[in-house]
Amino acid sequence: MSSMRLTIMSRRECHLCHAVARVAAQVQEDLAFHLTIVDIDHDEALRQRYGHRIPVVLLNDREILSGKVTGGELRKAIKKARWRDPISRILSRMKLALTRG
Repeated sequence: MSSMRLTIMSRRECHLCHAVARVAAQVQEDLAFHLTIVDIDHDEALRQRYGHRIPVVLLNDREILSGKVTGGELRKAIKKARWRDPISRILSRMKLALTRG
């Protein structure tokens, strides 16, 4: 299965951004994904694109959440994205079938 990439568009002085990063790190303990935090102040194009909407959470380069993000919301978004991946659906069904015996 391909590895999920979670990116948080952030700013150094953004307290909400730091909170979302902590939530993502907690969720990462249960769900495997690569976490990257990008400071948009270092890139003019990103600053113009995201501006004051930060934090913005991207999953595999697709915007999924912004603003205040809870662990439940993040887990749900990741699981939903995995379910869209055909191999994930197949593996999930196989696991379910094996547990039912």
